[in-house]
Amino acid sequence: MEKKQYWKLTSGEMKDNYLTDADIWKSIHYFFYHSKNSTTYKFGFFKALLENLSETNEDMEISFEDLFKSFTKIYWNLVVHHQLWQANTQTKKSKVQAVIEDFQTKYSIPTEWNFDKIALPQQSQLIKHVKTNGKRNVIGATYGDFNEEIYTFDLKNESIKLNSAYYEFLQKYKRILTDVNNYQLSLFLEKFNEAEKLNKLLSKVEFVTQRQSLKEFELLLKNAGFDTCFYCKKSVKKGSQVDHFIPWSYIQNDHLWNFVLACPSCNAKKSNKLASENYMNQLIERNKMLVHETSYHGYFTHYSEDKLRSYYHYSQENGFRRV
Repeated sequence: MEKKQYWKLTSGEMKDNYLTDADIWKSIHYFFYHSKNSTTYKFGFFKALLENLSETNEDMEISFEDLFKSFTKIYWNLVVHHQLWQANTQTKKSKVQAVIEDFQTKYSIPTEWNFDKIALPQQSQLIKHVKTNGKRNVIGATYGDFNEEIYTFDLKNESIKLNSAYYEFLQKYKRILTDVNNYQLSLFLEKFNEAEKLNKLLSKVEFVTQRQSLKEFELLLKNAGFDTCFYCKKSVKKGSQVDHFIPWSYIQNDHLWNFVLACPSCNAKKSNKLASENYMNQLIERNKMLVHETSYHGYFTHYSEDKLRSYYHYSQENGFRRV
């Protein structure tokens, strides 16, 4: 029987199998240690998938727009900002690397710029180009690596529908899966890049999508009238800091519904930990106020009180402790 070429698929339906954590671990092991990779695409896409679990709607769907925004950011920062080669041969660039480098040259964007510094219209244009080329190579291939069980997809409709068992699994083990994926991506890059570009490589990969500035969210919260520390209630009209209520190292994304303003002392004390559940209830009440403000609607796409509560629970399962 001819082996199915998953990367050529334009759609795929997930198998209706009952899956245990042990079943999913088998597919995870295959993906990381036995699948074939001529580029870093699968690792980049899996990283984008983990970062966008918070973007799932009620039907467990994630849009290609969300997935490839993260995917593009990952690749811009790896290819342009860190100048890392993305294929297993030095004679031919990966298509996404070529698209990004051509775009950077066309608009004379400085190599030291990370993705967040690019003007929004240009970001959108680049995401569209990367999505067009990336989706043809990585969506079906990843679907095949996970035994046709991880999601349903349709390239024309530009979305994936996650298997609910996988969604639960990826949330429960997100921290370790993120670390293993970063490690495997780094191993690949290590094989095909010059030694001088590999300094602190794992850190470059780990923080490749971390936003350089949270000033936008600080201004949004202050404009909404929140000018005291979320934790100690002292004024933060001057010297405020933006805190990820659910730690960034778990959620791996930036959402207004997860941001609070904190004084430097409270922010340092909380650090990479969880605040008490009482503060989560306060955050839910604050979000109820913001979600009804027309100017903030766009920042609460796919948000729900249950989602915030579940993220608090999942982060505890991932080893995050309370202050």
